[in-house]
Parts: sequence; C-alpha cells; structure tokens
Amino acid sequence: MWKRRDREEEQPSRSTPDPAKENTPLSTTPAVRSYEPEAPRGVATIGKAVYIKGQIIAREDLIVDGSVDGTIEAQEHRVTIGPNGKVAATIKARHIIIQGQITGNVEGTEKVEIRNGAKLLGDVKTVKFVCEEEGTINGSVSSLRPESKPAPAVEPKAAPAPTTAQQTPNPTDHKK
Repeated sequence: MWKRRDREEEQPSRSTPDPAKENTPLSTTPAVRSYEPEAPRGVATIGKAVYIKGQIIAREDLIVDGSVDGTIEAQEHRVTIGPNGKVAATIKARHIIIQGQITGNVEGTEKVEIRNGAKLLGDVKTVKFVCEEEGTINGSVSSLRPESKPAPAVEPKAAPAPTTAQQTPNPTDHKK
C-alpha cells in the first residue's frame, strides 16, 4: 500500500501546460544573495585585519588597509595605502597614494602622493610628487621623465638640389 503512494509521488504530474505562461520569463532581475554592499568593480581591497607576506601583482587598482611585507606591483594601475595600512615593501605602480605607513622604496610612473598623517621611510621615483603638510618622508625624491609617446617614423625627405644663383639683369645695362 505505501509503495503505491511512493510511486505516484515520484511520477511528475501530466497536466497540459498553458501556452500563455510558457513564453513569459519568471524574473528579469538577477537574484542577489549577498546583503553586503557591492564593492566597486576593478578594485581589489586588502582589509585591515589581513596580513600578507610575499609578492602582490595586481592587474587592477589596489587598496591596502592591512599589512603587507614583500613587494607590490601594479604597473598600469593605482595603489592606495589606506590610513590603517602598514607596508614594508617595494611598490611599483602608475599612481601611488599613501595615507598610512610605508617602509620601502616607491616608484610611480605617473604620480606619488603622501597625504596628511602618512609616513614614508624610503626613496621615491616619480614624474609628479605631492606631499601634504602633515605628510612625512625620510628618503630621497628623484624625478622620472614623463613617458612620451614615440613619434611615428617619418622617412626623411630628399634634400632639394642646390640651386644656382640666378642673375637678374641690371636695368642700367639695357640702355642704348
């Protein structure tokens, strides 16, 4: 008796589908399962409770609010050391913003900024350098030349043939 009921529950009901309902989507908005605010895309964040020892290579903007010991490289992107960030690393990036503490050399191909309350113990190489009033740096600052786009190769024009001096007749020579 109980087996017959189990078999009936296993078989799907064979009702005729409503053609009007077949073509309508159930939902047009994607289901969101997270209640946390969505992080901006294209930015990686190292939180203040995170410690990383090693090499970081970022292919997007990076915010470091935790601790990093090693190297950070984001050649074509921005690296921001947040107010809680404590970094003992060499940093190479397009644009570097320092709000926390760095011990190590910094190279920004475009710009390096040291904000109020930030501390940098190391050398800086950059095209543009900004240090706010309360920012501290203990090291040297050297300027890089801005990367100029190479001019397209132009074939040299053929030099014009040397011209001989043309003599103009003297108006006094034509008198008879």
